[in-house]
Amino acid sequence: MVHEDVGTSDMSSSLRPVLKLKVDELFLRWLSEADTQENLRENLKLVARGESVNTNNNASFQYRSGGGSPASPLLRIGSPSTPPCSPPPPPAASPSPRSPRRKSSLSRLSNSLSRSQAAKFFRDQRQSQSPALKVHVPPFYFPMGRPVPSEENEEVIQRVSQLFASLPEERAYKHQMDRVAMACKCPQYWKMPLFIAAGGEKVGYVTSHMYLTMWRRLIRDCHDDAARLFRLLAKPGCSYLVPEDFYPFIQEVVDTHPGLTFLLDAPEFHSRYIHTVIARIFYCVNRTWNGRITLPELRKSNLLSVVALLEEEDDINQILDYFSYEHFYVVYCKFWELDTDHDLFIDKKDLSRHNDHALSSRIIDRIFSPGAVLSPESVREGRMSYAEFVAFLLSEEDKKTPMSIEYWFRCMDMDGDGYLSMYELEYFYEEQINKMEALGIETLPFQDCLCQLLDLVKPQRPDRISLRDLKQCKLAYIFYDTLFNLEKYLEHEQRDPFACNRDAENEEPEPTDWEKYAAEEYELLVAEEGAQEGQQEPNSPEDVDYPDDFEPEDEEILTLDLQQKLKLSEPPQRNQWVGNNNGDIEFKSSVPL
Repeated sequence: MVHEDVGTSDMSSSLRPVLKLKVDELFLRWLSEADTQENLRENLKLVARGESVNTNNNASFQYRSGGGSPASPLLRIGSPSTPPCSPPPPPAASPSPRSPRRKSSLSRLSNSLSRSQAAKFFRDQRQSQSPALKVHVPPFYFPMGRPVPSEENEEVIQRVSQLFASLPEERAYKHQMDRVAMACKCPQYWKMPLFIAAGGEKVGYVTSHMYLTMWRRLIRDCHDDAARLFRLLAKPGCSYLVPEDFYPFIQEVVDTHPGLTFLLDAPEFHSRYIHTVIARIFYCVNRTWNGRITLPELRKSNLLSVVALLEEEDDINQILDYFSYEHFYVVYCKFWELDTDHDLFIDKKDLSRHNDHALSSRIIDRIFSPGAVLSPESVREGRMSYAEFVAFLLSEEDKKTPMSIEYWFRCMDMDGDGYLSMYELEYFYEEQINKMEALGIETLPFQDCLCQLLDLVKPQRPDRISLRDLKQCKLAYIFYDTLFNLEKYLEHEQRDPFACNRDAENEEPEPTDWEKYAAEEYELLVAEEGAQEGQQEPNSPEDVDYPDDFEPEDEEILTLDLQQKLKLSEPPQRNQWVGNNNGDIEFKSSVPL
């Protein structure tokens, strides 16, 4: 009995490959019939149109051989899957399932499958559908700008060649580079970066070959103004801009802009103005707070449009972004008033005197804390540089800009988790309460103040305030002044609620808070400078004296007070602010108005 079971299992295992081959052969015959192919074509068309396939027709498909009977007894209905008893052993001449004859039958079956009409049909279908599957996606990301037509570049090269041919010895000197820049369709104040990139700084001039070699290399990789100016300013192989890269560029603006001709007689003040402009550029453009401007940051900023505006506007003070000389004068004088020892740095004690001790000591401590807004070197030394003071003053006097909102958020985020917790808000508000109590002002408990701040900001989560919440609420300046600037907080409390409605009726755009502050401070500085000059000059015969306007005692008090203010705001007389090889700056003399 044991031998019979063994024989039965061997027989069934030997029949399985043969059965599979027979089933494949029968399926191939069925698939090759005309009726089957016609039904398959109709079903494929239904599938292509998105319609449902009728399965009732498929159920009627039956294999029919030439005689109408099944071709193999293995497919008869009711036949068992395995024989009831083990068959006699096969003769020696019969091939085994592992003989080479099986491979030949498989090869014949595969050849018949490949030559069948169904295989040809499916192959034609794949070939007909293959072009539709190849979808051409045009490029949509151009890190160096969208390429311009080659004809346009050739026109620029031809125009530049004609310009050099018209120059003596085909050389362009520094004062002639504005014509070359205009021939390249670039703003004329690109002339110094173009001159330096072509090698003109080494020999003093640029030839046609030198310039065209540089220009072809530039337009080959850079296709828009942002990428080209970035490549002209950056050091070779450098992927970012540092403050030193802007020095020659801004110096050329100082030397040639008609609105700065009065500075030609005072070259010792050039570096002061240049450092202020560069500090403002990095404050507005460098949004990563790492002191390195990347190409995407330059492309997203308005620096290119402001530079193009320089050749259209002769009054430098009308260019309020970056280049206004009045803004520079205000920033410089404010820094000079705080820098009592005139070492070009201010510490916590100096900064606390800003605006008559308006800022709380806790926010000043946070400004000088690691990881807030100052560089690691400044934090380590406990001193703020001039460029960092520019960022501080812009942020303090205009808390509505995205840069200033980020500036004060970094200062208030004590644990650096990216949120302002209720504990941090209470920490800064405690000093405000102490100040108001010392001044005899009625205080508001923190719980009530917190409710007002949350209603003001409307954060997504009631237990924390994010930077996104402050930027979206449009009232971040009130939020910040409430927590660490008592003077401005009291101004907000006493302001006219209908003032905003009256300002909205004006068609002209309202100046920013920084522009208002700079204009007011500049007028005060000019008035003080005029009073100082009036005291130094002798009275002219045309001067009229009105002795009855002031009482003697009032006039003496006013004179002493004015002298004290002039003494505090008087610029230096013996120091110069000059750049050296290390990138540092030094003071010299006073700033001309």
